[in-house]
Amino acid sequence: MNKTALNADLIKKYHQELVFNYSEYPTKNNWNYNFNDKEYKKSLVDWLGKNKEKPILFYVHTPFCEQLCYFCLCSKEITKNYESVKNYLYNYLFKEIDLLFNFLNEKKIVLNVKEIYFGGGSPTYYNDQDFQKLVEKLRSKFDFKKVGDFTVEIDPRRVDENKLLFYHKCGVNRLSFGVQEFDLEVQKRINRVQPVELFNKVLTNKVRETFNTFNFDLLVGLPGQTTETINKTMDKVINLKPPQIQPMLLAYKPWVRKYQVRMVNDGPLPDFLDRKKLFSIVTNRLEKAGYKRAGYETYVLPNDPIDKAMKEKKALFNSLGVQKGEANNFIAIGSSGQGVLGDEYYSQNYYSLDLYKKSIDAGKLPIYRGYKCNDDDKIRRQIMNYVRTYFKINFAEIKKVFNIDFKEYFKKELKFLEEHIKDGLVTLDENRMQVTELGSHFAPQIANVFDKFDPPNTSYEQRLQKIKEVQKNPS
Repeated sequence: MNKTALNADLIKKYHQELVFNYSEYPTKNNWNYNFNDKEYKKSLVDWLGKNKEKPILFYVHTPFCEQLCYFCLCSKEITKNYESVKNYLYNYLFKEIDLLFNFLNEKKIVLNVKEIYFGGGSPTYYNDQDFQKLVEKLRSKFDFKKVGDFTVEIDPRRVDENKLLFYHKCGVNRLSFGVQEFDLEVQKRINRVQPVELFNKVLTNKVRETFNTFNFDLLVGLPGQTTETINKTMDKVINLKPPQIQPMLLAYKPWVRKYQVRMVNDGPLPDFLDRKKLFSIVTNRLEKAGYKRAGYETYVLPNDPIDKAMKEKKALFNSLGVQKGEANNFIAIGSSGQGVLGDEYYSQNYYSLDLYKKSIDAGKLPIYRGYKCNDDDKIRRQIMNYVRTYFKINFAEIKKVFNIDFKEYFKKELKFLEEHIKDGLVTLDENRMQVTELGSHFAPQIANVFDKFDPPNTSYEQRLQKIKEVQKNPS
């Protein structure tokens, strides 16, 4: 990495505590809370009616974990009572599946499901019998022969070789492991102790032969992380050689999850300068180990499916990270599940399990909020994806897709970018806008320039207040 990326003045200048990651645009705090069961059903009929053959990713959320990780912002419930998990699965998740597909069948709509993703919480919480029942339930609703990737998020503390091979018998062919960090003291501070030996036991030769690709999630900016600990962690990660790695900066939002303050009981988090330095160590180590960058926070081995998608300009950044782009449209079930249909509709289920269950008991799909994009939203959404994933915008391509003159349409934004150009983050000519190598480490901030709802001159206090207002009861 260009060492000027660590210039303290530059990092301080563009540092913002509340820069959205733009996995969606408009961001969720701008969605409509009057978008309910009826509105969602209208969106399904409208979009699916016009796009019958478009590939769908079917997302299933399991909001249960046995132990709390202090860094986690996911929607989940901590319980050791497995009967609560079974109650959710059989009495609510299954009912939601029936409600959804009964409606689709009534409207003679058949989902073209190409991918499946089990997220959480921890979908590894299910015992084998219940996991298999969930898969069988989905098999009864759509054609599994058309499914390509079937991903399950893995808590390595809850699985062994046999369990992973069982998943494969159920149709699973991709795994995503929560690694975060391998330093024991850091693991203790985030309440997630999982030594590297655990991964050596789980990622056996048979598992590696069975699953051609799998992902590691890493977190940068955790309490107690230093240049020494992060280098030792990267030694272990590179030795394990996962085909895909997503190093992400820690999001510290104690107003959303109050328990996050427990991470700082024994000292503060790394500040924004140290976080950038730690992140640069991770990216440098991965690049030296032969990994290729795929967007802002993803690294893959050459010829991995995401690498191929990047070359073919099909990759897409969304709530699951950088994906191959084969199924950009999400139908989501389970509490907090977030869906997206093309570039037109967003939707999200209730976070609260009580509200989620109450809605299903009333025979309604449990929609908490949603959004219908206008033409301007669609343009800006595409621009942000180009910035975060490919680090460049081709003006001719934008004109072809949206029939606009980029420089004229974004005259105001380009004026704001003059400072970024001056600082070497962006270059601009007659044909394209290019994010430089230095600028790629500020991609979310550059994407923020094109955010109409929360532009970069929005103050920290304004952003914080807006997010607090819509996240008063997120769980």
